[in-house]
Amino acid sequence: MSFKISTFVACATLSCAVLAALTFSAPVLADGDGEIKYRQFVMKSIGGHMGGMASIIKGQTGNKANFQTHASGLAALSKIAGSVFPDGSDFGETQALPVIWEKPDDFAKAVKMFQSAAENLEKVARSGDMTKFGEAFGGLGKSCKNCHENFREKKKQ
Repeated sequence: MSFKISTFVACATLSCAVLAALTFSAPVLADGDGEIKYRQFVMKSIGGHMGGMASIIKGQTGNKANFQTHASGLAALSKIAGSVFPDGSDFGETQALPVIWEKPDDFAKAVKMFQSAAENLEKVARSGDMTKFGEAFGGLGKSCKNCHENFREKKKQ
């Protein structure tokens, strides 16, 4: 019986080790298409938080208590936003314009503007001062618009 248990433990340990190796080495194995899909998920998450906060500000929901959670989630995502445009992800099914990779300093400034606006919104949300929500949310919207106008392909109508 001890042989079966020790064999099971050894197999389970080996399985966990293989799974961990695959999980933590995924960026090395990622391809351009995978990077694009990941970027799209991150951007959809950012848009989801923006939409949720807009609904709260417009009074379309009574979930005002969730504003801070949305603001915190968006501030956290802003910290990784610049990293979801790695070299080699500038092709395929993406609306990201080549200027992102051609002018990385300009793109970095736009990302920093977004991060600052997201951090400010989170600070305002934590303060609970409803009179400042609209202004902070507008500042965040301007930073998003800046990126979309300069670094994102216009949607085809």
